[in-house]
Amino acid sequence: MKAGVWPAVLLIGAALALWAPGSALAGMRARRLTGLLTPRSAPTPATGTVSSARRRWALAGAAGLAAGLLVGGAAGACAAVVTTVTGQWLLRAAEADPGEAVRTALERELPVACELIAGCLAAGLPVTAALAAVGGAAPDPLGAQLRRIAALSRLGAEDRQAWADVPAPLAALGRVLVRAGESGAAAVPALRALAQELRSSARSEAQAAVQRAGVWVLAPLGLCFLPAFVCLGVVPLVLGIAGEVFR
Repeated sequence: MKAGVWPAVLLIGAALALWAPGSALAGMRARRLTGLLTPRSAPTPATGTVSSARRRWALAGAAGLAAGLLVGGAAGACAAVVTTVTGQWLLRAAEADPGEAVRTALERELPVACELIAGCLAAGLPVTAALAAVGGAAPDPLGAQLRRIAALSRLGAEDRQAWADVPAPLAALGRVLVRAGESGAAAVPALRALAQELRSSARSEAQAAVQRAGVWVLAPLGLCFLPAFVCLGVVPLVLGIAGEVFR
């Protein structure tokens, strides 16, 4: 075994230990549950971005050093640079987009929020109070958006102005409430219909994702089976026919 193998393995292990995003997130949640982490001390998005970038470079740099130790010499230096840059780019591309995560969270919680708002309106609450009540119970980022809209309405903003800058998943809810406020129509049936439509759409997307996963699962089998079939079935047959023809 080459002398550089064990240092390379140790470098990769250290980088994986530094990565550990799940353990940090679990510790943060535990501190929040015990009351030791207040909202003011929670990490900002910029801090999380910097920490994620450091972890990416640590893992990519360790992989590059490991490649350099395994190859050795000038070629090892080139391999280290290429591996580091490529690894950092791949890790960055593999990370979830924060905007996509927010959109997914909003779409997941929105059907329940529509049902809750409809229940509050059916009980006699005004729209602003219903939004504030559901916003206080719903998890962020949906709860924060509903509380912001309720606060704007209390300050005297018109319905269209209050719903003007909401994320795209909340646009349908805003249209229902704005239309009901301007026309005087009952919003409860429209909200319940919207919740049912959102659930049906989410179910269809999940089924489509499952079908795509089935295709991708069979892709490696096809990539392995087709070359083997060509090599073991087609090539000997062609060679046999060619041998008979050109004999």
